[in-house]
Amino acid sequence: MDPEAVLVIVAAALFGVVVWLVALAMGRAQHRALEHRAWWRLVFPLFSGLVMIAFLVGWAIQEPDPADERVGLALGLVAVVTGLITLRAIVRSVTALRLSSDAQVPLGTVGFVKPRVIVSEALRRIASREILAAGLAHEAAHVEHRDPLRIWVAQLAADLQWPIPGTARRFSAWLLALEAQRDDEAVASGVAPEDLAEAILIAARLQRGAPVTAANVLGAGDGIAWRVRRLLATDRSVVPVSHAAAMWISCTAVVIAAVGLGISYGDAVVGSLPGIGP
Repeated sequence: MDPEAVLVIVAAALFGVVVWLVALAMGRAQHRALEHRAWWRLVFPLFSGLVMIAFLVGWAIQEPDPADERVGLALGLVAVVTGLITLRAIVRSVTALRLSSDAQVPLGTVGFVKPRVIVSEALRRIASREILAAGLAHEAAHVEHRDPLRIWVAQLAADLQWPIPGTARRFSAWLLALEAQRDDEAVASGVAPEDLAEAILIAARLQRGAPVTAANVLGAGDGIAWRVRRLLATDRSVVPVSHAAAMWISCTAVVIAAVGLGISYGDAVVGSLPGIGP
């Protein structure tokens, strides 16, 4: 590859990193959105893997056909394990699709392509007009952001990281942060925080014992209590949206840089890995 092209790619990556750092600093100064931070923590291991794959793609671009390296048994086993983890994630994703379509919840949002809100008759009988309206405003925010699809993608991302420690905890933290973000949007639309808190408690009581699906992730136990306390706090304020565009630009620049580095230095790096020989 032309050395000047490599310099351009590296410069783009450095620019992306600078933009990313500036966005992070601005986000901290503005109490960056909980949901966006939790999302990044969830998918960061996958992004690291994507950078490695991009480097290997760069190496493959300049590699002759057939390749002049020999892959040992150890790397073959790694490939098999990776394939099994991917197959497991796909199976769980298909299962999640089926469970979501059959969901029976007191109040929730279903549908990956055209999300819609479902309300049980039990909730309609128990909740007052104001409380029901507050719950519907929360679910309307889920519909606007197509959250059933986003939750399904997040579950797939978590399954692809198995068995990395802490993955389930980071996934649960993102789900709870997502609910808190939608609570903020519902309150910003004009509903009373105390009515939304009551709607959460009523729906949680009715849902007790039902399976948790993408249709209605309320948070369980301490998660529900945290959401209610947060809604009833006197100094609670709506969390601003974070700088997601800068994050996408930065990540794209890093991936492009990894491809360029793979073209330039991939042969030397791959050749030095254990299990690979001439």
